[in-house]
Amino acid sequence: MIFFSILSILTLADAQPLRLTVNDVINTVKRGNLSITSMEQNRIGVQATTGHLGRSFLPSLKLELGAERFQTGHYGMTNNPYGMLEARFNLFNGGRDKIENDIRNFQLTIAEQEMNEVTREEVRKARKLLWQIVYNNEVLKILDEELKKNKALKEQAALRSRRGISTTSDVLEFKIYENEILESIEGFNHENLILKAGLVPVLGLEEGNEVELTDSLLHAHDDELLSKGISVDGLPEVLTTKAENGIFDGQKRQSEYWWMPKLEAYGGYYLYTLRERDYLQQGLRDDQVVGMKLTFELFDGFHSYRMASAAYYQAQGKRLLLKHLKKKSEADYFMLREDLKHAHDVLHFIEERIKGSKEYLRLTLQEYDRGVKNSLDALTAMKRYFEYEKQYLDKKKLYQMIRADLLAMRGE
Repeated sequence: MIFFSILSILTLADAQPLRLTVNDVINTVKRGNLSITSMEQNRIGVQATTGHLGRSFLPSLKLELGAERFQTGHYGMTNNPYGMLEARFNLFNGGRDKIENDIRNFQLTIAEQEMNEVTREEVRKARKLLWQIVYNNEVLKILDEELKKNKALKEQAALRSRRGISTTSDVLEFKIYENEILESIEGFNHENLILKAGLVPVLGLEEGNEVELTDSLLHAHDDELLSKGISVDGLPEVLTTKAENGIFDGQKRQSEYWWMPKLEAYGGYYLYTLRERDYLQQGLRDDQVVGMKLTFELFDGFHSYRMASAAYYQAQGKRLLLKHLKKKSEADYFMLREDLKHAHDVLHFIEERIKGSKEYLRLTLQEYDRGVKNSLDALTAMKRYFEYEKQYLDKKKLYQMIRADLLAMRGE
């Protein structure tokens, strides 16, 4: 339902900015990203080649029709029709058709997992782009608040300067810092412009579509990902490598079965011309046949042996790679989950620093009003408080980035 509502908005000529959550956008990626769509088409193409075993027992039918104008020996030029209708049936192919059927199913598995891998990466990319935009928006809010606070202190410093309580250099401190804040605001707005442009192909949107995100940077105290494990056997790279191993094993067996006989049944009707059969009457130039043929390969110059040997070592390589991928995936997931736990714990430390710096700023401004503290003290206290607020956002963004990696590994 979410996707169709998004799609209906996209079709409007003068569409308003799309108000989406990150989860809404993930659905859009899975349905609109052209890279994912192209891999789906590839999967469908590979799927069309499966079912080889059943089709291998279907008859092959061949029909030829034609006419010749020819001259043979001392006879004059003549015209004759010719044609043939032939049917062939595969009765037994030494088990090679069954192996070929398995190989094609493995190829389908690879195509499916390649699509899953692309989907996983595009969704991961979208999540990270989106959380970066959400982060920038929240930093801009803090910078706006900081700019207002700095402006108020600048005006207070100017008033104190006019009264002779402080010097004009105090006012300059706030003016310089105001310029730094404005530069930061410009920088984050520019980055958002770039990020949104990069978001268009990832989401599969048309040029000019605006996305307005309604999320905020949060972290759940009881996030299930902090304790969830993973089964590496279901990862796309593991399933792909397993299927590649299956293909090489199948090719090895096919090569080893080179000596197995092939049994065929055939039947047909053949009409020859006078050039091929020396009978004037057309009815004497036709053949009808039904038969069976058993074929044995006696020697192939060791070609099959070499192909079986090559496939054996390639399969061995895939088996070793499979073990490595499982160990590496388990280690990667463990490290990401521990990073998520660490980022989660660090957030609580920063929360305490924010509380302390906020109280320190409040007390400093009171003392500044009474003339106990100077402008530099007030500016330093303000900078520290807002710096901790930004650090808090940095860690929440890091938390979501790590979470995006974990969700991608899980295929979610």
